[in-house]
Amino acid sequence: MSFFDIQNTAFTLLGYPLSWLELLGVLTGLAAVLLASMGKVTNFYIGLVNNVLYFAIFYQHQLYSMMLLQAVYFSLCCYGIYSWSKPNERQEKLKISNLNIHQRIIIGIMLIVAGIVWAKFVVYFSNLYPEHIKTPAYPSIDALLTIASIAGQILLTRKKLESWALWMIIDFSSTILYAVMGMYFTAALYGVYFFIGTHAFFAWRKEFLETKPNNYK
Repeated sequence: MSFFDIQNTAFTLLGYPLSWLELLGVLTGLAAVLLASMGKVTNFYIGLVNNVLYFAIFYQHQLYSMMLLQAVYFSLCCYGIYSWSKPNERQEKLKISNLNIHQRIIIGIMLIVAGIVWAKFVVYFSNLYPEHIKTPAYPSIDALLTIASIAGQILLTRKKLESWALWMIIDFSSTILYAVMGMYFTAALYGVYFFIGTHAFFAWRKEFLETKPNNYK
């Protein structure tokens, strides 16, 4: 049995068969988010491993939008390493900043429109090749969370405060989705993500206000 098979069980806990794939996905995901909340660039390196693991997990659970999201994450992690490590013209590392109200509105509208369009595309593509792609699970929710996650990761690579606010919404919604699908350890992981994201938001906000007290909106 392949390591990347979700039927390859590491152990059973409270009646739930936890695969090696999901176990390592949970551990690397938790480590990456903790490091990100502390502003450590190493979060992106661990994130690269997590992307590969969850690509395989989501494929086998027919969450194709989230599966493809891992490829986008992989690219964004590479960019995040560059963005967080490269100093600017004044030899300063990237600092926490925020979006203005117009940018927030525009991003919100784009997320909703892109999510609807992507959901329809995934359903159409699965109907086009039914012999290769199983029926998507919760395509609309999957698509909206996928698009929002891309936006959240992009904002994180630029150290935008709003990234954590968006991640809080994503993580809370994902916790419910994965619990409904029976992916209990992944659901628990996203529940932990939610609390880490909440703590990170207020920690980043405090640091931002200390450095830019007149710019926060």
